[in-house]
Amino acid sequence: MKNHLLTDRRRVVITGVGAVTPIGNSMAETWNGIIESRKNVRPISIFDASKFSCNFAYQVEDYQLELRQNVPTGQLPFMNRAARLGWNAADEALVQANIFKDSSINLSRMATCIGVGMGAADLNWYAKIYRQDKLDQDGDLQYYPKHFPSTLAPILSAKIGCTGGNFTVHTACASSGQAIGEAFEMIACGDADIILTGGADSMINAFQVAGFCLLGALSSRKSDPETASRPFDRDREGFVLGEGACMFIFEEYEHAVRRGAKILGEVCGYGVTESAYRITDLHPEGRGTIEAMQMALDDAGIESHQVGYINAHGTSTQLNDRIESLAISKVFPSSKGKTLVSSTKSMTGHLISAAGALEFGIALMSVKNQVVPPSVNLFNIDPNCNIELAPSTATDLTFDYAMSNSIGFGGSNTSVIVRRYIP
Repeated sequence: MKNHLLTDRRRVVITGVGAVTPIGNSMAETWNGIIESRKNVRPISIFDASKFSCNFAYQVEDYQLELRQNVPTGQLPFMNRAARLGWNAADEALVQANIFKDSSINLSRMATCIGVGMGAADLNWYAKIYRQDKLDQDGDLQYYPKHFPSTLAPILSAKIGCTGGNFTVHTACASSGQAIGEAFEMIACGDADIILTGGADSMINAFQVAGFCLLGALSSRKSDPETASRPFDRDREGFVLGEGACMFIFEEYEHAVRRGAKILGEVCGYGVTESAYRITDLHPEGRGTIEAMQMALDDAGIESHQVGYINAHGTSTQLNDRIESLAISKVFPSSKGKTLVSSTKSMTGHLISAAGALEFGIALMSVKNQVVPPSVNLFNIDPNCNIELAPSTATDLTFDYAMSNSIGFGGSNTSVIVRRYIP
């Protein structure tokens, strides 16, 4: 359990952010896509999904996964599709925070903490290896770690040269939300001065899409994919996969000020819980989700009515949206008209292990720019979702705090709060 009693906790600010998503190849492009209600959902082209019950997704397209800087010699073969997306998002954040050119940074006090998933499984590679008679003589075997969730963090550490530790978090859809929260805690309690944190994932492949189809979790609205992801809508019937990455530079406040870094926002609250219920279902009374949000509020030292915007996990499944709405209504009972809620998965799809990072990034941009993202594909509000949903277009709003929620298979719940930074 988190320690909320630290009286000398250090302030944690954000000095860099980068993203590669289905609606933009940078954080700025992604934010513009959110404000414009852009949706890049179409038939899957990464593999032949024509016979699947869900054959569409939010893909990163018009982008050849080229790397912004050369990968260290010998590491490219270890990078799957998700890792390449993560590398580019990380590079954007690192450049924005001026990490490479600042010789004052003590790299032994800098770490990486990344939320990842199972990655983009290469079934053709597995089939080839399986059919080999002499596995120990196949040169491709040395690249088996390409499929490990833990491979991206050390590659990014090597890119920077930081030696303060590398951490990988995999708690399903809560992975990068938890990675961000743990990075915040490490800096706040003095274990590090700077951390590259965030998430990357790409599960748009035959193996994972088949699994989600068998679970009945994906939308089968083939006739109208653009409206298939409809969080909190009465007629929602499943989520739509997305892919991408979002990365941040978290930094201790005084450290950032001393080196003249531009501060984008401040991380001020984090809650993490386990529902201890079922692997794929939320607790019917919102247990775990309620406690995570309240923990984050207590951690930030604020009341619920002070939060102007919540980027909900909002997957567009019947159960998730209804129970998350119930949890929000219990934690924010007097916030009608004060706290707007939306789920941006209607525009990006569900990035699974990278969802928490991207949605925290959107919450950061929201409070930084004083604009609440729209509720897209919300045609008929579900009467069982008793929360203040944002309008269908981006809304100007004056507020100081935004929250991002993530809920993962297995019962993991995270809530992270970002505060507007005013110099």
